[in-house]
Amino acid sequence: MRNYILKWFKSISIKRKLYFVVGIMALLIAVELFTLWFAIKTLSSVRAYVGGEGLWSKAQKDAGYCLQKYGRTHNEQDYLAFKEFLKVPLGDAKARIELGKENPDLNIARLGFIEGHNHPDDVNGMIWLFRTFNEISYIQKAITIWGQAEPLMTQLIPIGEKLHQEINSGSVSQKKINEILIEIDPINQKITRLEDDFSYTLGEGSRWLEQLILKVLFLIALTVEFTGLFLTISVSITISRGIKEVVRVSDKVAQGDFSNKAKIFSNDEIGQLASSFNKMIKDLEQHIKARDKAEEILRMQKKTLEEYALKLEQSNKDLEQFAYIASHDLREPLRTITGYVQLIENKYKDKLDADANQFIHFIIDGTHRMDTLIIDLLSYAQVSTQVPVKEQIDSSVVLNYVIAGSQENIQKNRARITVGPMPVVYANKQQLIQVFQNLINNAIKFHRDISPEIYISAKELENHWQFAVSDNGIGIDTKYSERIFVIFQRLNHKNLYSGTGIGLTICKKIIEQHEGKIWFESELNKGSTFYFTIKKTGQRAHYE
Repeated sequence: MRNYILKWFKSISIKRKLYFVVGIMALLIAVELFTLWFAIKTLSSVRAYVGGEGLWSKAQKDAGYCLQKYGRTHNEQDYLAFKEFLKVPLGDAKARIELGKENPDLNIARLGFIEGHNHPDDVNGMIWLFRTFNEISYIQKAITIWGQAEPLMTQLIPIGEKLHQEINSGSVSQKKINEILIEIDPINQKITRLEDDFSYTLGEGSRWLEQLILKVLFLIALTVEFTGLFLTISVSITISRGIKEVVRVSDKVAQGDFSNKAKIFSNDEIGQLASSFNKMIKDLEQHIKARDKAEEILRMQKKTLEEYALKLEQSNKDLEQFAYIASHDLREPLRTITGYVQLIENKYKDKLDADANQFIHFIIDGTHRMDTLIIDLLSYAQVSTQVPVKEQIDSSVVLNYVIAGSQENIQKNRARITVGPMPVVYANKQQLIQVFQNLINNAIKFHRDISPEIYISAKELENHWQFAVSDNGIGIDTKYSERIFVIFQRLNHKNLYSGTGIGLTICKKIIEQHEGKIWFESELNKGSTFYFTIKKTGQRAHYE
């Protein structure tokens, strides 16, 4: 049983341990208070019997005195007083006789004690003491003495009646009266001895009961103190031992030793803490191993990235070299070809047949497209190899510049462009012009049979400015959402619409250099909206 209780105590939570300790303490204190109440009630009942004995004794002496006085005065009031004083012992006798029965009527006993002039508030305690402690030797002896005194007391009744009869006989004989009165003194002497024995016995019982109660109270007080101390120390040791174990292992972990595990002494919160701490050590050990492995991988990746950076640097040099060659060694022959073909067309226009003129137009158109491709490649190379210089730019001014430069294309296609409020942003002006040019030109180029309608707007996000260019054109299938920003990707419209497939790639490069992103939303034959964001700076941007 003891092992079961200890096992149960270890398995419960600290809160329940404390509840258990407080509950035991409260129970013991309740027992102590009950014992104190019991002691007070018992001593109060003994006091009531002592007081009742005093009333009994006084009533007995007053009754004897009134009877003797009646013998001298022949005053009827003295006889009535004698009978009135007899009610006190007779009432107590009624209570004692009723309480001595196996199934007493407590109301009769209560009435008897009240007739014995005992205080009504003491009566219930007197009945309780009689019934509870009648087996105790002192109480038993006192009740026996009480029972012996009652018949003696009742002997005064026939004496009083004889005296009363003689005085009221018409021929009063003082001699007979004196003979009757002589019978009173022996009875009073016997009753007095019994009263003394009763008082002594009740006093002995009271002292015994007082010592017993003091011992019980002292024992309970010691039990409360030692139990509380024991339970408090037990809980404290359990908590302290578990915490010390966790601290010990944590010190080892701090030194890099993961081999130690905290011992679990209980299943309470401290035990759960130790269990969680052990799990944390295991996870931490695994994380450290993973970290070491990740660091090794990072070192390898760093080495690879350094090698890649060298290759990229060489690639950028190659790209710059290509840009130089494209600018000088490719565009120069193209300009020469275009110039001479235009001279041929102008000089021999009337001498050439239709096929020759068409061939010349093919040559001129091809050189223009080649020149456009070279220009776009140069732009792409420039965006890829150069770090943009950023400044505060009013995007509304940039848009007005782009729209003004595209007026011929806008009027030719009868396009309508609506621009909402535009913010001041931190960006590279030339690159922002390129983005708007590409998006607006695409919106005009990929129109349907209706006039192109384009709406340009901007809104402020938490860390970015978001721009939107919407149109009512042919739309884009969402399956091209990633492919459309890859260089030279012209989707399925390459036979219907001219272009190099580089413009959106350049836009993506520019937006990424501005720490933003670009994407689109579209529905076929209803139009498209291209979104792009530009990161804010510490300076507050505002709308113009």
